[in-house]
Amino acid sequence: MDDTFIHTLFTIIESFSFDASDPYHYPVIRVLLVLNEQYMVLSALSHASGAVLTNRVLKAISTNIRSYKTFGENLILLLNRESETSLQLLILKLLYLIFSGKTTAEYFYTNDLHVLLDVILRNLLDLPAEDEAMQALRHTYLRVLYPLIANSQLKRPGMGYKRPEINQVLQMLSGEVQGPHFAPVDPTTVRLVDRCRSVDWLKDADEEPGTPTAEPGIKREDSSKSLEDAQKNLARRMMGMTVQDAGGSAVSMDAVARHHVEPGLHTPSRTKAATRE
Repeated sequence: MDDTFIHTLFTIIESFSFDASDPYHYPVIRVLLVLNEQYMVLSALSHASGAVLTNRVLKAISTNIRSYKTFGENLILLLNRESETSLQLLILKLLYLIFSGKTTAEYFYTNDLHVLLDVILRNLLDLPAEDEAMQALRHTYLRVLYPLIANSQLKRPGMGYKRPEINQVLQMLSGEVQGPHFAPVDPTTVRLVDRCRSVDWLKDADEEPGTPTAEPGIKREDSSKSLEDAQKNLARRMMGMTVQDAGGSAVSMDAVARHHVEPGLHTPSRTKAATRE
């Protein structure tokens, strides 16, 4: 497949962005997602031999940042509403590459980044902690979260979007905030959480690094006795929605590329399970 073929697929998506009933729109997006995954897998396999493989999907995005915006908007829409694990993974793999690349890290509009961050935080909270099969998916979400907050325009001075909420979610995932719905933390989750927390703009200038961040409106001296209530309130809010290497890890790159789930498996939801109970 050459660059012309890949650009033709992107052009189809952009040309029918106004037509929600177009039958080819989302299948074409899925083709691009599958092609990206294949490029990632082949790249990981050929890395040992020193061979260089061009990911033509990522190349098309990087050379047409302003032209292929509809594709990016649809990635976020699909990730928000999709329950099939395999499709979530396909989207996350491409997002990981986009935010890890210097030329593509600011591909999305800022408002779309806000929505994407909301979706990721919500899904991190919604994944059943006791489900071992979902640990790898949680790890992948965390691997995408790091370059998202470290490399995109969210890092710009004065942004600080959802900083308290991000810190609270990371505290929950690391086991610092204990609650009835969070199982013991595995070492990989702790390592990935620590990587996210190393991002400078997440740290409060008035606090030492690693100090738990209090919820807005909660006095610091009262935060210890209010953590459980803060966790519940945050979780409820998170269930809703608001509308060249740039720091990627070689280990994470390989882990994201190799994480594979057979189509047909649907991601379990803690929220839906609680509703049924």
